[in-house]
Amino acid sequence: MDAFRAMRLFVAIAEGGSLSAVARDWAVAPSTVSYGLQALEDRLGVQLVVRTTRKLSLTEEGQRFLDESRRILADVDEVMSAMPGEGAPAGNLRITSTNDLGRHQIAPLADAFMRDHPGVTVELYLSDRLVDLVEGGFDLAIRTGPLRDSDLKARLLLRGQKNICAAPSYWRQHGKPERPADLMQHNCLLLGDPGVRHTSWMFRDGREKIRIRVSGDRQVNDGEALRQWAIAGAGVVQKSSFDIAEDIRMGRLETALDRYTAEPTNLYAVTPPRQYVSRRASVFSDYLARHLATGGTPA
Repeated sequence: MDAFRAMRLFVAIAEGGSLSAVARDWAVAPSTVSYGLQALEDRLGVQLVVRTTRKLSLTEEGQRFLDESRRILADVDEVMSAMPGEGAPAGNLRITSTNDLGRHQIAPLADAFMRDHPGVTVELYLSDRLVDLVEGGFDLAIRTGPLRDSDLKARLLLRGQKNICAAPSYWRQHGKPERPADLMQHNCLLLGDPGVRHTSWMFRDGREKIRIRVSGDRQVNDGEALRQWAIAGAGVVQKSSFDIAEDIRMGRLETALDRYTAEPTNLYAVTPPRQYVSRRASVFSDYLARHLATGGTPA
């Protein structure tokens, strides 16, 4: 097995977590994968993986080899993608995004992007949790800011902010709040994991920062489910402006407390802290910036 194929095999094993899963994906016998891993360890003279009956885990040398393999293979893919045509992106693009934005905007745009660039394949992982880009082997994350990790490279895609909103039917029944403190009398729908309640909403009145403790009868760890509850009239939510733009245009949601601006919540394309960004990730970031700014998905 040549060095590049051995690296790809090892990356697949590390990301898949089992030899049998890689064997299925590669359409080979599990013994072939096991032999390939053993041959690689013999060649390097180190143990890369600790095998147990339940899972595989990487040794310190294995983690280092994984990081270097990803970097080298990204270099190789970058060079190869430039060969068929001038800058034509190619290869597998691993993206992570939040649930709501990912389902309704990133997934359709990725589909259109692949039609324009048939040499690109896409893996899209949706989660409202903060995902480790290096550990997950991601090329690109679509995240809202402000960003915490200064080691990551970020490109601004879209400027936005948090909005207070609810269905018109909810506002008719309960009235719109006139100041942030009025939210304490409303049913506020919360985003968070089970057992972790995020009950503080931040506002700004000029230079003054205002923190309001809110409460409500439901919480969910999925941003889309939160938005759908609001559309159904269940209560008030705080959502990013780019998540609710279509609902506002269609009259499904209405904002409130617009004069009390929240902190800016911009949208960024974030890449891991490695030497360069792959061409497929760079071109897709350009694509997102163009189409998110216009609010459209190509037909």
